[in-house]
Amino acid sequence: MRSRGLTKAQAARRERMVETTLTLAVEGGWDAVQMREVSARADVAIGTLYRYFPSKENLLVSVMLEQIRALADRLNERPPKVDSGAERVDAVLRRANTALQAFPQVTTAMIRALVSGNTDIAPVVGRVRDEMRSLLAVAYAAGGDVTDDDLLRIDLLSDVWLATLISWISGTEDASVVQPRLSTAVGVLLGTSTEDQQGHR
Repeated sequence: MRSRGLTKAQAARRERMVETTLTLAVEGGWDAVQMREVSARADVAIGTLYRYFPSKENLLVSVMLEQIRALADRLNERPPKVDSGAERVDAVLRRANTALQAFPQVTTAMIRALVSGNTDIAPVVGRVRDEMRSLLAVAYAAGGDVTDDDLLRIDLLSDVWLATLISWISGTEDASVVQPRLSTAVGVLLGTSTEDQQGHR
């Protein structure tokens, strides 16, 4: 877990609070994540918790941020074995969606926090956006240059990804449509159809 500007002890404390939040979300989703319960389980004073994370939404979006960073680390260790930039982006989204759909209660809690409209969490929401953009840009470029136009299309794809996740967690769409819809969006925005590449992930 990356905790810039914190001492080793502070970083460990922050990590413990984030991991406790994740555990609670696994156990019971949004409703299970209560600030006093996080404080008790993480063995930190309630005031300390609020200094690091001023709200439940901040905590849950921070969990999402760490999940994206963990995915980036895994991709560095085991990058997608496909050739084109579009196929690599599709593979990254496929891995992300597999993880998110494995724990629907956690995903629902994180997305609910992300789109809560709480302006106090704008900085951490911005970091989630930036980390996702970086993740997809690295996959797309594979060491090459990324143009401003590339970044615009990647940002649009991130918007589609979030909208598709919202449709899934709200029950509007079945989980089975998430990846096919994103694969279509990758093809439209990044210029290469990826639907026939599923066996190469």
